[in-house]
Amino acid sequence: MHAPKLFVDSADQRATEDLFATGAFMGLTTNPTILERGGAVTADLPRINRWARAAGAREVCLQTWGETREELLANASHLLDVDARTIVKVPCTVVGVPAAATLVGQGVEVLLTAVYRPSQMVVACSIGARYVAPYVGRMADSGADALADVVAMHEIAAGGRTEVLAASLRTADDAARLAAAGIPAFTLSPSVAWELVRDERSDAATEVFEATMARLGRV
Repeated sequence: MHAPKLFVDSADQRATEDLFATGAFMGLTTNPTILERGGAVTADLPRINRWARAAGAREVCLQTWGETREELLANASHLLDVDARTIVKVPCTVVGVPAAATLVGQGVEVLLTAVYRPSQMVVACSIGARYVAPYVGRMADSGADALADVVAMHEIAAGGRTEVLAASLRTADDAARLAAAGIPAFTLSPSVAWELVRDERSDAATEVFEATMARLGRV
C-alpha cells in the first residue's frame, strides 16, 4: 500500500499553512463554495495559488466554472494562466465531462469533482482524468453506502492512472477506514484534517512524559 496523499480543502491561508507545517499534507483543493466560505473571490485565486505553493503544496486543484462546455474551457484557461501546473477541477456533469475530456486531450491534469456513483468512475477512467472526487459525506446523506461505493470506485480504477481523491469527509475515522481499504488520496477540511493529527489521549500521555522528565532531570 502506498502512503495516502493528503490535501487540504480550504481557502483559509492561516489554517492551511498550519496544516502544511505538519509535513503531512501535500496539496490544496478549492471550489466556489470554499472560496465564498473563506471570504475569497475568483480574483483571489492567483494569491491563493502563491501562498499554497509557498507553504509546500506540490499539487493545487482549482475549479473551473460555467454553464456550457465553452465557458468551462475558457475559465479553465484562466486558471492555467495563473499556474500551468494547476490541476483543473471539473464537475462530473453532461457539460463537464466533454470539457474535461478536451482538457485531458490538451495535456491538462483534470480532477472530476462532485461524483456520487461508481458508474461515474467508469467515465472518468475512460477520458483519462487524474483524480475523481466522490463526496463521501453527501453520498451518505443521500442514503448510499458511501464507503462501499468509494471502494468500488477504487476497484474500477485499479491498474489505471485515475485515482480516487475522497472528499466531503465528515470524520477522521471515515478517512482511516477508506485508507485501510486502499483509497489513495483524501482532501479534508481543516477541522477534519486536524482530527487526523491530534488526539487528546496522545496529548495527555505527552504531558505525563514531560512531567516525568522534569522529575528525572534533563540532559
